[in-house]
Order: sequence, then C-alpha cells, then structure tokens
Amino acid sequence: MKLLSIEEAQAQFADVCEEALAGEVIRLQHPGGLLELKPVASGSAFSEQELAASYQDADWARFENQCGKASD
Repeated sequence: MKLLSIEEAQAQFADVCEEALAGEVIRLQHPGGLLELKPVASGSAFSEQELAASYQDADWARFENQCGKASD
C-alpha cells in the first residue's frame, strides 16, 4: 500500500496510475478524508436494459438538461 498527499500524487500522476493499474493499493490524503485510487473494469458497468431504462428517467433527463444549460 502506498499513501500519498494530493500534491505528491499530482507530481507523479502517470506513475501513480500505472502502479494502481498494476494492483498497488494507492491512498491519497485529502483534507476531507482518505481516497483510494484503483482500476475499474473496462466496458460498460450497466447492462443494455439498464442503459435503455436510464433514457426513460424523467428526473435524470431534467438534471442533464440543467447541466447542459449551465454549460452554455
């Protein structure tokens, strides 16, 4: 396990990412708490049915529209 400050991780970000991808547990000290950097499986985390259902979610559509308007 490796424990780094945010500043240390930023200074060597590419190397830290490579270590995390290789299986090293990387933890970052942040004023708000401790964070962990770890790989995520590639590909979609959702099934086709879940993705299709997400387009039917009116609350989520409103949220996305607000985000789009805020970035205009």
